Amino acid sequence: MLKLALAQPSDRPLRILCLGAYCDDIEIGAGATIMRLLATHPGSEVCWLVCASTALRRLEAEASARAFCADAGALTTVIADLPESVLPQHVIEVRELLEVRTRPFRPDIVFCPHRDDLHQDHRLLAEMALQFFRDHPILEYEIAKYDGDLHTPVLYAEVDDTTAKRKVDLVFEHFPSQHSRTWFDREAFYGLMRLRGVECNAHYAEGFHLRKLVI
Repeated sequence: MLKLALAQPSDRPLRILCLGAYCDDIEIGAGATIMRLLATHPGSEVCWLVCASTALRRLEAEASARAFCADAGALTTVIADLPESVLPQHVIEVRELLEVRTRPFRPDIVFCPHRDDLHQDHRLLAEMALQFFRDHPILEYEIAKYDGDLHTPVLYAEVDDTTAKRKVDLVFEHFPSQHSRTWFDREAFYGLMRLRGVECNAHYAEGFHLRKLVI
């Protein structure tokens, strides 16, 4: 299978925008791929935006973003305090977050939830990302959950064993508030990466959806 590599701008660092509805979304959906990009594109800049959080979860998210982006040349975190589960009722605030905090960043690549995610907060953020970043590669990550809304990805990012373990370890280290939840499970995180690995002839991988890709 032909593999495509992400080119880095010749005159500046790569700019990576990471969007999450909740504090652990980015890490669970794309954490290993982000770490891989930062390792292979030294000096990259990251803007990490989360829409909904509480005071406790904000502290968890900020520490987690720093850990996942340890190889970044620069990291900007924006952890907003919008309420969970009702983001569609706060569409103006979400739009303002993207307008003020992410558009000036001028990203080269965007990570966001899948637009067909059955959770309304994830879906809203994905739809907003597609509106704001029309001329950007947008990689829509997946999150396994009770809704059973996983779809077969169209893009796979291979993940080596060391990075897969680091992803899972960091997620568990930085989000103790979620340990009691049934979906927050090491086997589930490894299992999805293993399944995507099987689908792309690798050991582990993360899968992504995208609406349009220009090469």
